[in-house]
Amino acid sequence: MNYRDARKLARKVEHRFGLPGDATLRFIHEKLEAQRGRTITVAEVPGLSGTELCGLWLICADRDIVLHAPVKSNWHRQQIILHEFSHMILGHDLHSQSNESVNSLLPDLDGEQVLRALARSSYTDDSELTAEALADQLATRIINSEVGAPPEPLAFRKVFG
Repeated sequence: MNYRDARKLARKVEHRFGLPGDATLRFIHEKLEAQRGRTITVAEVPGLSGTELCGLWLICADRDIVLHAPVKSNWHRQQIILHEFSHMILGHDLHSQSNESVNSLLPDLDGEQVLRALARSSYTDDSELTAEALADQLATRIINSEVGAPPEPLAFRKVFG
């Protein structure tokens, strides 16, 4: 699959997900929790390097956990989280994955608690490429949203469109 095909698929899935015109990361988080019927915890893990592994989605029996490497900006943090959320929206947890990365990165975590893990490391396979395409679209929607945007001086958008 190439990026263009991944974007087409991501657009279809985004439409089915049914976001309002103005969306935020928090709204997407809450919608996913409601849709999945489980809590989704997001946390930074200082031990992740951010070079080989930026994000990790742990699928536990009672909840989902999204872990991410330390980042230098909120935009980068948001993109990593949106990528992991995109895996959820795309239903990638329905595919079997290995827990080797969990056991090596988080040895203190009880491996019995984690059913599956999806790690963001490269975009060489279709699921990673599609998740990144969807994350890009969700990020664009958030950026273009007026929710939480600071007021513009002299109503610039109203005057100039």
